Amino acid sequence: MKNIIKIVAAFTLVVSLASCSKEFIERPRPLVMNEDIIYSDADYIESALLGCYSAFKSTNPTFMAGLAYVVFDSRGDDIVNVSNPVTMQRTYEMQVLPNELENNRIWNYAYYTINTCNIFIDNITKYECEKVLGAEKCKQFVAEAKFIRAYCYYVLVNLYSQPYCLNPDAPAVPLRLTGLTAAGNNDCPLSTISQVYAQMLEDCIPADLHDTPGTYDGVTRASAAAAHMMRMRVYMAMKDWDNAIAEGNAIKGYSLAEDVTELYGVDTYKNNEMIFALPMSTQDNPNTQMSAAEYFSAKATVCWLDTESGIMSQPGYFLAKDQRIAKLVSEPDGSGYQYSMKFVDYGQKLDWLPLMRYAETLLNLAECYTNKADGASQAKANLKAVRSRSIAAADDVFDVDALSGGNLTTAVINERRLEFICEGMRGIDIIRRGESFVKQNSVIDISINPSNSYYIWPIPDAEKTYNKALSN
Repeated sequence: MKNIIKIVAAFTLVVSLASCSKEFIERPRPLVMNEDIIYSDADYIESALLGCYSAFKSTNPTFMAGLAYVVFDSRGDDIVNVSNPVTMQRTYEMQVLPNELENNRIWNYAYYTINTCNIFIDNITKYECEKVLGAEKCKQFVAEAKFIRAYCYYVLVNLYSQPYCLNPDAPAVPLRLTGLTAAGNNDCPLSTISQVYAQMLEDCIPADLHDTPGTYDGVTRASAAAAHMMRMRVYMAMKDWDNAIAEGNAIKGYSLAEDVTELYGVDTYKNNEMIFALPMSTQDNPNTQMSAAEYFSAKATVCWLDTESGIMSQPGYFLAKDQRIAKLVSEPDGSGYQYSMKFVDYGQKLDWLPLMRYAETLLNLAECYTNKADGASQAKANLKAVRSRSIAAADDVFDVDALSGGNLTTAVINERRLEFICEGMRGIDIIRRGESFVKQNSVIDISINPSNSYYIWPIPDAEKTYNKALSN
């Protein structure tokens, strides 16, 4: 933590400036840059905000730009990891220890990002930035930083905390809401799961954000839709179906892309389905062994799709005319294994990473409605909207209209598994519902229930060394 604190300000400024316009870069700048100067200039303030996004993405090593993204699929049961501990085999085997590489990196970079956001939020008030930005812009910038902070806590609670649905009062993670700018202020006790979830809801403020679907900033920066999506996810984890439905229905102006391949590759902001995504460039792409393509693509030979016991082994989820199979799954000649084609740029690692899509909104709504006594028709409508995008009714083995009860719920859950395979969602869905992690194929045979010590990750030893509040 001490080292993180020391470099926050420098990292935030230097990385974020690289994203600014040519006109801004060519502006005369003072010989010495400090907070007084940064927070007295509108362009510099926005640059500091972009530094929060840079920390969240983080490409060397990665946080959300690859590492955390891949972890949740590696914890899930729809891919098979056959590599080594360097590339998250222990995550796949559910044997992560306190000093595991990915454990330390995710914890450090999550709190690094949180602290970057906290410093920015604190400084907006400290330097009276409303006088520089105006009230509306000031609220927008703070709301963006708070959304990023909430997303970091979303990642943390889904790795280090028991499911909310099993015990909302169980200890979760330290809830840090003010910036650390000097050593000696590291002590912070664990907050409960319900306290962290309440803060996440409070941090996602749709009213202070704007929606511009299909534009670069509208997709790569926090929007009202992204805030509604995060609140929807939180309410679903709390099994608060009514509030989750209200958040989903508040998302307007988005639609499913006609072709599923539009959702992957570069410049994916141009479709109207993407709500929040991480862009890549040749100057800002994941470090070695940290991109999604270096895990999931056929060239990587690290993770293949589990056709033995995963979702693609079940009837109706490996149909040849399903576009998610025909266009996004491949079997290299003679390999005998199926690989995802969502992320294929193994060399340059320029594939954008989708974090929130409108398809999730619809399937979230479908799941919520299956938990309502009178929700079957709405659940079916949302399920069919997503499924029919990829497969025509004449080619489908399922009659969604004939489903009811538990069969309808299972169909929604399974559709999520196929739709978002290799998109960092399956491991979160398992823990959100308080289910066991079950993996049974020719490579692995495990069943980890919530009472097993490996069900959640242990807090790294380094945090306990600096944070004395955790040793009490």
